[in-house]
Amino acid sequence: MQIAILAAGEMGAAVGARLVSAGHAVSTVLNGRGQETADRAAGAGFEAREGLHELLEDAELVLSIVPPAAAFGVANDVAREAKESSRTFIFLECNAVSPEHVHTIAGVFKQAPCLFIDGGIVGGPPREDYRPHLYVSGDGADHLHQSLESAFDVRRLGPDIGTASAMKMCYAAITKGLNSLLAAAFLAAGRYELLDELSAELAESQAGLSARVERYLSRLPADAERWAPEMRFISETFDAVGVPKEFHIGAAKMLELLAESQFGDETRRSRDLSRTALDTVRGIL
Repeated sequence: MQIAILAAGEMGAAVGARLVSAGHAVSTVLNGRGQETADRAAGAGFEAREGLHELLEDAELVLSIVPPAAAFGVANDVAREAKESSRTFIFLECNAVSPEHVHTIAGVFKQAPCLFIDGGIVGGPPREDYRPHLYVSGDGADHLHQSLESAFDVRRLGPDIGTASAMKMCYAAITKGLNSLLAAAFLAAGRYELLDELSAELAESQAGLSARVERYLSRLPADAERWAPEMRFISETFDAVGVPKEFHIGAAKMLELLAESQFGDETRRSRDLSRTALDTVRGIL
């Protein structure tokens, strides 16, 4: 199958690598992207295309895996190209956005000869011994199982656009939201000069949370800029069904603070792996 992936970030490159290993031809656009992205794409076996027009020439399936804030712009560009060229393909929206935003994105494909499918990825990048869950919804979602099974455990959620994104939002509200809350609590403790005391208490009375702090807090700044808009989409998702939205507005603000810190320019590849959770907090104080 001819598969186009936008873009070759950590998740997109890993998904593409698994698809290439299953025999699919996978392509992406690298113009305007950095060397780290180019290296990921090359390592995954992607074919590099000059631009969107060339990328979509033979694409049968297009996967949008970009930062949440970029999801609409990417989809709009793809839909416009599809309308102008009358190309037909499946567009799978895989980004962490609210059901309401997915409906807005789906709207730009109304006059395009494409099949739009809503998707939500739950889990980390796939590898040879692990496949994250891909929740999908919308007419035609049943067609995706075999083509994507090398990268994902595909789980269908029915015919309605927005259902898959709602699942992703509710899941990320817990995982990424909890990481943001832990970071906020430790930052507050640091400003009260109670960082060591809180760390010791958590290790003694809440071992699971203590381990989570050690595992995730030092890496959080590298993801913060991408995840802050996701927290706002979660807030929008909750508000649409009468659930308090303020939790994740606070989480977004915490992530924005981390993104603006001295560690905010790190990437998952460039971050200091030796830096502990408490070192990270002390560096932000």
